[in-house]
Amino acid sequence: MRRSLRRGLGLFAGTAALLAMTVTGAVAAQGPPPGKGHGGGETTLSNNLSVPTIMVGGGFTNVSCPAGTAGDLVVPTGEPSTGYPIDPAAYYYVQGLNAWQAQCITATSASAKAAWGANLTGDASLTTNSPIRVELGLYNADVTAPDLEGYSVVKLNTNALDRESPYGTLATGSADTGFSAVPTTFTATQQRVYDAGVTFSVQHEGTSTFVVPEGTPATAEINATGTVVYGYNLRVTDEGKYTITFTVPTVTLTGTDAGSYTDHSVSLSITVAGSRGGGSHGGHGPGR
Repeated sequence: MRRSLRRGLGLFAGTAALLAMTVTGAVAAQGPPPGKGHGGGETTLSNNLSVPTIMVGGGFTNVSCPAGTAGDLVVPTGEPSTGYPIDPAAYYYVQGLNAWQAQCITATSASAKAAWGANLTGDASLTTNSPIRVELGLYNADVTAPDLEGYSVVKLNTNALDRESPYGTLATGSADTGFSAVPTTFTATQQRVYDAGVTFSVQHEGTSTFVVPEGTPATAEINATGTVVYGYNLRVTDEGKYTITFTVPTVTLTGTDAGSYTDHSVSLSITVAGSRGGGSHGGHGPGR
């Protein structure tokens, strides 16, 4: 049985909707208004920042990052829980039930390497009329930056879908002696970067139609592993190739793991196939 999870779930379920993480100086997680080809972003629960991050031009509600210097590591509070499939005997501090925070810094500028979501650069099937998860992460490119501390967060239910599993960081110790969490050291290039002014667009290459207009604010999230990413759920009705472009106005880009980039933008071409349900083939059907 989960020792403290039972006590926490009642309160957690009743207040989850009030714990959505928002971004200061950016849009909320719903994305742009519905229209042809538009999907919503993901509203995330109040996940703890676990991977150290350089914040430029803004930050997240309930995440405190001092200017110019790394803030202190905030150790997990509350009791850890046990009984999870990953290791039923182990105790974990859990996202949504316990609070902690990695070190972070508020800065006026930064440099970063862009990394796209694996589903966009691998062999995942992308089809019309189905959600396509668009994610972009920015890794710190300043190799001279000091190491910072955070926490390694893992999926606790290995039998569940990623989006349905709880996530947490290991608690060491015992019920008799007390528990603590062991910090993880993140080198400069393992740290993340956040730019408050990021915008993005999605354009059909064959028709030059923008299914997400240029200048659309990009929603940043602290995901289940405590990592800052820009995320969006794209849905299109026309098959073909699409160009996804993120514009990063303040942070200087030094590279990307796929696609092309300039100092302040990164682009990736994806191919969307027709769905079995009969997506449009070249025409422009109505949006959802």
